Amino acid sequence: MESIATRLKALRKSAVPPLTVRGIAEALGMPFGTYSSYETPSRYKKGELPLDLTRRIAAVLARHNVDPAEVMKLAGLNEGEVEPEARAIEAAKPLVQYVTMAVALPSEDALADMFQSLLALVPADATKAEAARILAQRLPAGFAAIGPVALDQGKAPVIAPAEAAQSLATDRP
Repeated sequence: MESIATRLKALRKSAVPPLTVRGIAEALGMPFGTYSSYETPSRYKKGELPLDLTRRIAAVLARHNVDPAEVMKLAGLNEGEVEPEARAIEAAKPLVQYVTMAVALPSEDALADMFQSLLALVPADATKAEAARILAQRLPAGFAAIGPVALDQGKAPVIAPAEAAQSLATDRP
C-alpha cells in the first residue's frame, strides 16, 4: 500500500500549474522543512494526516485543479465524510481564472492622472479596506477613460512577469 507521504507528493505534483514543495509550504504558511517532512516517507510514517492540515492542503491544491476529495482521503476519512468536506472546500474556492497575456499600459503620466482622479472618489475618512474596494471597483472605468494605447511595435518594452514583480517590490518607497 502506498504511504500517505507518497500519495501527498503525487497529489502536489499533479497540481496545475505545478506546485513545488516550497510553494505549497508558503501557501500553507509553514516552514519548508515542516511541510517537506509530510511528503517524506522515511519521516512521516503515520497512516493519516491531521484533519485540519488536510483541509488546508486540500484548499491550496483545489486552487490548482486537484480534487479535494482525493486530498481529504489522506486524513483517513470514509467516503461519507470525504464528500461534505470536499464540497465545502470547493465552495470556498475563489472564482478566479488565471490567464497570461501581454498588456500595454498607458504612460506613467497618464496612469498618474488616472490614479489621481480615482483617488478623488475615495472619501477622506475611508478605511484602507474601503479605499481599496472603491479603487478596485473604479479601476476598469479609469482605464477606459484613458483610451486606447498606441503601440510602436519596434519600441514597446517587454517585461517578464517575474521582472515586473521584482520591479514592484524594489520600487516601493
